[in-house]
Amino acid sequence: MQLRKGTTLVEAVIAIALMALMALWALHLYSNAMVNASQANDMEIASHLASQKIEYLKTLGKDVLDNISTSSVTAFSSPYEKFGYKYIVPNTAPSGSVNPDDKNGEYIKYIEVEIYLMSDTSKPLIRMGCNFLRDDDTGENLGL
Repeated sequence: MQLRKGTTLVEAVIAIALMALMALWALHLYSNAMVNASQANDMEIASHLASQKIEYLKTLGKDVLDNISTSSVTAFSSPYEKFGYKYIVPNTAPSGSVNPDDKNGEYIKYIEVEIYLMSDTSKPLIRMGCNFLRDDDTGENLGL
């Protein structure tokens, strides 16, 4: 029997098909990695924006905090216009929070900040909450 040199057409087609499948698999992995990286970036920005809103609320006096209530989603200004925020003022603070009945001359309010993608305001990316304590007489910030 005589040995042939080179490859047959069938072998070449199989090799090309296998390489194409491997390339498609690699493209799929790359695409998933890009989506995950984008989602992680959005979560990082949302966490930063929620922290900024909580820090802003810490600077407010009792009179302004009194007027904050549950709101609708509001877009941030540039460069974060793809994100929005919403204040949530629940009727009761979550367990583990300061008990509003144990005031001792302090005003206590629990406020949550939710951050959304403006393209989907049905589900928040992140929710962050905080107790705000103010002196009833002076409105002075007593801490968190």
